Amino acid sequence: MSQLQSLSREFPKTEFFACHSSPDVNTFRTFMRAGVRDVFSLPPAEQDVIRELERVGASVVQEGGQRNGKVISIINSKSGSGATTLAVNLACDLAEMDENLKVALVDMDIQFGSVSLYLDVKWQSNVMEAFSQSARLDGTMLKSMMSQHDSGVFALSAPLKITRLDRVSAMDVKKFLEAARESFDVIVLDLPRVINEWTEEVLRSSDSIYMVIQRSLAVIRDARLLTTYFHSAGISDDKVTIVDNRYRSKHAAVTDKQIQETLRIERIVRIANDYDTAIGSQERGVPLSRYARSSRLAKDVNSLSQAILFELTGEERESGGFLDRLMGRQ
Repeated sequence: MSQLQSLSREFPKTEFFACHSSPDVNTFRTFMRAGVRDVFSLPPAEQDVIRELERVGASVVQEGGQRNGKVISIINSKSGSGATTLAVNLACDLAEMDENLKVALVDMDIQFGSVSLYLDVKWQSNVMEAFSQSARLDGTMLKSMMSQHDSGVFALSAPLKITRLDRVSAMDVKKFLEAARESFDVIVLDLPRVINEWTEEVLRSSDSIYMVIQRSLAVIRDARLLTTYFHSAGISDDKVTIVDNRYRSKHAAVTDKQIQETLRIERIVRIANDYDTAIGSQERGVPLSRYARSSRLAKDVNSLSQAILFELTGEERESGGFLDRLMGRQ
C-alpha cells in the first residue's frame, strides 16, 4: 500500500488498478485510499476491464469540451432548519426538469450528513473517499465514484462514521470542486453548519448560497451571525438567498419586516410548512415531486428549482410568472 501511495503521488495523472483474490468493501476502500481507481477480482472479468478502460479513455477530453458547472451551496442557519431536504429535492427537480442537465448532489457534512437517508440508491463511495483522492481526482474519476438516482442525479454521500473536520483541507475541497465542475452543469452541496478553512473555501467558490432559516428569534439571530460572516469573508450579498422554510402566514414569531431589517438580504423565498410530508418523503427515500407532487411544499420547492433552472439556461419551464410567485410578489 505504501508503494502504491508513493506511485500515485509521483504520477498523479496515471490511473492505477489492482487485483485481489476476494475484494470486499474494506479492501476496496483501502486500495482507493492508496490511489487505486478500481479493484478487480481474480481473475478479472473481461467486461469489467473494458468498462474501466473506456472510462479512462473518456477522461481524455479536449479542453473546449469540458463543462464549467455552477456550484450551489445549501446551509442551515441553525441545525434542523431543513437544508438537506432542500438540497436533495432541488437536485432531483433540476435533473428531472432537463435530462440534458448533468446534476450532482454532494453531502459535505462529514460528521452528521444524512443525504443517504433521502435517496433509495446503492451507495458506492462517500465524499471522504473522494477527498482522499484530491491530488489525482478528475471529473471522470469523480463521476465513477458517485451513485446515480433514477431521477438522473449523481450523488455522493457523507461517510458512515463521524470524521474529524481537520481531515479535510481547503486544497482538497478546491481540487474536488474543480473535478465536479468538469463533469457536471450543476453541483448542489449540502454543507455542515461549520465555519473553518475548507467550508470557507466552498462558500467563496460557490456561485449561489441558499441559507435556510425558520421564523424564530434564535434562528434569525444565528442567520444574522452568518450574514455578518459572509460580509467579513468578502462573500457578496448578490450570491445569497434566504430560504424562509416551514413558512406559515399566521402565528409566526418573526415578521417579514423583522427578517428584512435584521438580515438585510434582498433575495428571500418561502417554502411552505408541511413537516409530515417532508418526513414521509425522507423515510421512504423518495423525492417530494414523487411522494406528494400536489402538496404546497413540493410545489414551492419546484418553483425554486424552476427559478434556478431559468438562471442557468434562460428558459422558463412553466408559464404564470413562477419567479414572481416564488418571491412572494403574487
